[in-house]
This record gives sequence, structure tokens and C-alpha cells, in this order.
Amino acid sequence: MTQIALKNATIMTADGFRRGEMLIDGPYIAKIDTHVTPNTTEVNEIDCHGMLVLPGLIDAHVHFRQPGMEQKATIASESRAAALGGVTSFMDMPNTSPSTTTVELLHQKQALAQRDSLVNYGFYLGGSENNIEEVKKVDPHEIAGIKIYMGSTTGNLLLDDDHALMQMFAAAPTIVAVHCEDNTIVNANTKRAREMYGEHVPFNMHPIIRSRECCLKSTQLAIAVAEATKARLHIMHISTKDEVELLTQYAPKNAARTTLEEIHDRQISAEVCIPHLFFNESDYPRLQGFLKCNPAVKYEFDRLALVQGLRRGILTTIGTDHAPHELAVKQSNDYLKVASGLPSVQFSLPVIFDLFKRGEISLEEGIKAATCNVAARFGVEKRGSLKEGNFADVVIVDPRERYTVHEDDIISLCHWSPFVGQSFTCRIAHTIASGVQVVRDGQICAQSGQAHALRFNP
Repeated sequence: MTQIALKNATIMTADGFRRGEMLIDGPYIAKIDTHVTPNTTEVNEIDCHGMLVLPGLIDAHVHFRQPGMEQKATIASESRAAALGGVTSFMDMPNTSPSTTTVELLHQKQALAQRDSLVNYGFYLGGSENNIEEVKKVDPHEIAGIKIYMGSTTGNLLLDDDHALMQMFAAAPTIVAVHCEDNTIVNANTKRAREMYGEHVPFNMHPIIRSRECCLKSTQLAIAVAEATKARLHIMHISTKDEVELLTQYAPKNAARTTLEEIHDRQISAEVCIPHLFFNESDYPRLQGFLKCNPAVKYEFDRLALVQGLRRGILTTIGTDHAPHELAVKQSNDYLKVASGLPSVQFSLPVIFDLFKRGEISLEEGIKAATCNVAARFGVEKRGSLKEGNFADVVIVDPRERYTVHEDDIISLCHWSPFVGQSFTCRIAHTIASGVQVVRDGQICAQSGQAHALRFNP
């Protein structure tokens, strides 16, 4: 098998950036040193002069829509978008059609990914009102976690009864990942908006309808249930300053300095997603339905609180909540009819660089929250950091190149993005997933079917 040698590299290791070289042999990192020597004549040598060699991102929050909604996206199309974004592993949510609520349906998804995915893959098992026996019998080493929707979702996955929540949390054999929004509050706010605006609700009402109160109340309930059942809880896509303040009391002192083992063992943790880190209320007039997602992008003071929560280690991981819809259901001027969700997996690493260039976070803080922290929290085996013996999941970034996103750049099947027109301060040159180069000079260069299933140690 061809080895890969990364030459003239600046490599981000667990100890920080260092100059050196990396040898990749098969799916693993064989050597990181001042100089590496391949032991075969079949070598793919990549000159990394002026570029940064980073661990491939692990996105623990994507909706790749397959099976059942292939008009929106497929594992094949979105895994290619992931590769172009420097994401070498993804964890896909269960709200497909049918919902992933049984071990059999989980295995069917895994087979699809084995055939079609360009990058490494993992899946959640969804918790519903009638699948607790499936949750009890699933092998926790082969799932990312149990996903529970305490708010807006599709299919049969809504679980907002207190007794059912207690049972599901108590039965979960691994980490519980939760979408926290209170539907009663959302429905009441929607009714008021309709009374005010009729059927012409403006898009800037979205953070009012899906308010901070609806997020905070649901998050408080999830924490209370986790404390009562001793479940390990990861709250997805935190969107408000209020939730950051709430979570502060559940983070260890000096949380930003905690070890990866401490991140894994933490009972209660949380994720922040790319849209909530990048956009704010001022973007609704420009983007309209293209910014509509659940929970809503809120206000600049919320965004800044999320950034600080990330820096302080209160928010542990970065995901995308990548959720593409076909263009026709996002273009409408009717707020009430526009589907919620937006694609962002192709731009998560550029957004992290952008936050770094603005001086809001350090590059190490952003990359760790999207790589080794994710691997630690979910127990992903041998991934998330660049060290000998780990899987070779690598992204090589050119920080000297600035580029502006055009519609033709969007590889997601939906072919639109809220990032069109945005100028970013880096370019992803090469991506390697489990030792296979899948992106070369910014272009897909490999076939699907070579990606690996993620393995978890809960």
C-alpha cells in the first residue's frame, strides 16, 4: 500500500505546533519526527511548506438525510462536502425516514455509509416513546450515543414526557445527546406571532418564537433528569447566554485546562454549533429563510457568550448541525412554511479560522473543540489528535490563501449555503481520512467505500 509522507510541515500535536514530518502507513500515523523515511518506493509525498497540518475534524452533529430524504442530501454527497471542509469523521442523527430507532435500522445505515461515504462515519440511535428495549440491547461501542429530541423534530422521535424521559435516560448504555427546546413555549410564541402578523411573520421573529426561554427551560429539565438518573448528558447546539451561565456550575474549575480523560468523564457537557458561533440577529434581513434553523440563531450578546463559553471550556465541543434542505423549501418568503436547517459542514474549519483571525478564540481552542474534545467526550477510538498509532485523519490547510464562497463551490446536494459571498482566511488543500487521501489541492480525489466505521468507548 502507498505510504504518505508529509514534508516541511507545521504539525498540531497534543503538545502544540511543531515543525517536522509525518509518515502515514496504511490507515495509521506511523511516525512524527524531525525527518521521516518511508520504507517503500510507493510514496505519496506532500510538500506542506507554509501550510498547517491539523487533525481532521470530527463532526458529532450532522443530518445527512439518508435514508428517506435523498432529495435533500445523501451520505455520498454530504460526506464529500465534509471532506472538502476538513471533516474526516461524522456522526449522523437518527431523524431520517424511517427514524433510526432499532438496531436493524442502525445496521442498514452503517451499510449505506460503508458503501457510499468518503469519510469515517458513526450514527446515533434515536430514543422514542416505544423503543426502550432497543436502547437497552444496542452495543454502545457501535453508536455515537442515544439522541433524544425534547423539542422540534420529524417522525416519531419527540420525547417530552417527564416519565418517559426518566426511563430513557436511565436505560441509556452510553452518552445521551439532547435537543433542548420546549414545544409548549414555541407553540404559544408562534400563536402570538400569527396574531400580530397573520401569515406574514418576518424571519427576524425566529429568535423570539424559538426563544431563549424555550431553550433554557428544556435544558434545565434535561440536566435535572440526568442528575436524577446519573446519565452522561451532552446538550447539543447551545444557543443562548442563559444556557452558558447555567452550564458554568456543571463545569469543573479551570475547565479550559481539563484533561481529555476529564472531558470524557464529565457528567454534563454541551456543544456549540457553527451557525450560532458565526451569525447573529443582524443576518436575518439578508439571509431570510436561509438562516432559519432550530434552535434559532439569536443575538450578538448570545454569540459572544458562546464564544467565551467555548474559550472557558464550559462548552466542550464544536459541531455543525449540518441540515440541508432542497432550495425550493428555503426560498419562500413565508416564514411559517420555510423548513428549518442549513448546510455548514463544508465551512466549519474556515469558520474556526475566521474566529481565530478576528481574535475571538485561539486556533488551538477552536481545533481542539472540533477534534480531540469530541473524540474524548464520545470515546472515539484512536482519533481526534495527531500522534503515532492513531488513525491518520489529517487536514492540511493553507492559511495564506483567502477565498470567497461562490454558489458553484457548494458540493452539498442542496447547492445553497448561507456562507455564499463570505470571504474566508484559509483554504483547505488536502484531506486524509483513515490514511486515504480524499482531497488533493482542494478537489475530491478518491472514491467512496474506503471509509471506516467509528468505534466508541463510552
